[in-house]
Amino acid sequence: MKNKYIKGAVILGASIMASEGIAASMDTVKIDGFLSTRYSVTDDPAFYLEHRDDGGINEDGSFYGTKLGLNISTQVNDKLSVATQLLSSIQEGGYSTTLDWAFANISLSPDLDLRVGKIKYPVGLVNEYVDVGVAYPWIQAPVVIYSELPTAAQATREAYTGLSFLKTMAVDDWTYSADFFAGQVDLTGMTIKKLLGVSFRANWDDVVEMQLATYQGTMKPTDLTAPMATAMDGKTHSATTAGIKADWNNVIAYAEYAKVEMDTEGMMKDRMNSDSWYATLGYRMGQWMPHVTVQDWQQKSGMGATDGYGSAITTVGLNYSISPKTVVKFEVSTIETDQFNNTALLATEGVGLFPSDSPLPADDSTQMYSIALDTVF
Repeated sequence: MKNKYIKGAVILGASIMASEGIAASMDTVKIDGFLSTRYSVTDDPAFYLEHRDDGGINEDGSFYGTKLGLNISTQVNDKLSVATQLLSSIQEGGYSTTLDWAFANISLSPDLDLRVGKIKYPVGLVNEYVDVGVAYPWIQAPVVIYSELPTAAQATREAYTGLSFLKTMAVDDWTYSADFFAGQVDLTGMTIKKLLGVSFRANWDDVVEMQLATYQGTMKPTDLTAPMATAMDGKTHSATTAGIKADWNNVIAYAEYAKVEMDTEGMMKDRMNSDSWYATLGYRMGQWMPHVTVQDWQQKSGMGATDGYGSAITTVGLNYSISPKTVVKFEVSTIETDQFNNTALLATEGVGLFPSDSPLPADDSTQMYSIALDTVF
């Protein structure tokens, strides 16, 4: 009950502060957005990433990942700004629109901000703009890091409800920031309460950016009939991520690593503990940019010291920049799955990033072909 009051107070406080002066300042409202249209097809009837009704990708093709976002922001006064994003994406055969994030930013000093509301998760190099395809080379940000799917690392989240203190500092060509955040995350069938975390960033002249983050929270199922709900109730979920990005002359490079841990006990000890990483290298040639990405994700089953499952994904892509605001992307991916020492897991966990209650892939290697148009406006 206490957390419910805290959540309500945070949202109410943000609403009260946001209402101050907005009606008199509509001329300062800024509206922009983005559109990402994607189409993918594999060579297997198994559905990749999601179930059929949720838009998963298989040999029939899918527009999974297609989305439209609208950002609205305003500077209320010298100390207060308010921003929100509406996101519409393909789900269950149609479009579903959600409030992606909405928060008030209060400037406490020139280098310290307080943010309250529903805030984008500050974990991962690109998570705070993960839906804006123009901002990165891939059609979809590497799923071994950036995914909330049950069959994935779950190192990052879409957003959290709470508050953060963001401290920034500039020294010569370097900009440093530290984001201390707290609150809770609402997921399907699960809430992560008592969330506490910190994210550090260092940026050298927009050429090199480094990020290190760690957080933990307490899992509280909202659906106690769901699989593993009782085992996870009251347990700690924690993660640590580290990454580096470089954009030097015509070369771009990304690399990130994430370690996720669940403190389950008994036969379920270490269940869902995972290690994941990816690396990307690309080279700009005028309007064209070829790139290659390797991803790997391994997750323990909790059924034995060496039991588990995972995926390795290799992607070769080619981007064509129509303009600084519009990019066409082509990708070919090889998705390899691992399932070792415990075939009984097939009944509950699926293989790699394929859901268990849809047809499983015919073998341990699936080809996927994708095309996308990303634009901002």
